[in-house]
This record gives sequence, structure tokens and C-alpha cells, in this order.
Amino acid sequence: HAHAAVLLILSLVALRYVDEANLSDGWKAFVRSAIPSAAIFLPVAFFLSVLSPDATQPNGLINLAYVGAIVLAAGLLALGVGLVRSRTV
Repeated sequence: HAHAAVLLILSLVALRYVDEANLSDGWKAFVRSAIPSAAIFLPVAFFLSVLSPDATQPNGLINLAYVGAIVLAAGLLALGVGLVRSRTV
């Protein structure tokens, strides 16, 4: 539970900076959805990959963790680039 909570706090902090980023509206929408969705993908991957009571190894749904990690990294990278880019006046 702590991992999901940390990701949600990261999402809340990141969402505070989205409007200040020098990004197009499409990229802002991507960042707004990508970072919080990682807080869903990662725990769901671990939960669903061993849902069967007889499971001794994770099934293919564990790959959702990789999707979540990539989505999180892409969202944070886009936000970082938008915050670092200089604004043209």
C-alpha cells in the first residue's frame, strides 16, 4: 500500500506543476493522465499476476508493471522538459 501512496503523492505534486510547464495542451493532458495512471498500473500488475490461489510464479499480467514504469517515466520526463524549457514571450 505504501508504494501506491507514494505514487499518488508524486502525482499530486506533479499535477501542481503541469500548468506552469511550457507544454502544448495535448502534452499537458498526457502528463495529467500518465503519472496518476502509473499509480494504478503498478499495483494492479502485482495483484493480478498472482490472483490464483495456486500461483507460484507471476503470470503474464506482471508486464503491466513495465507499462506502468514506462508511462510514469514518460510523464515525468515530459513534465521535466516542460518545466525546463524557456518560455517565449
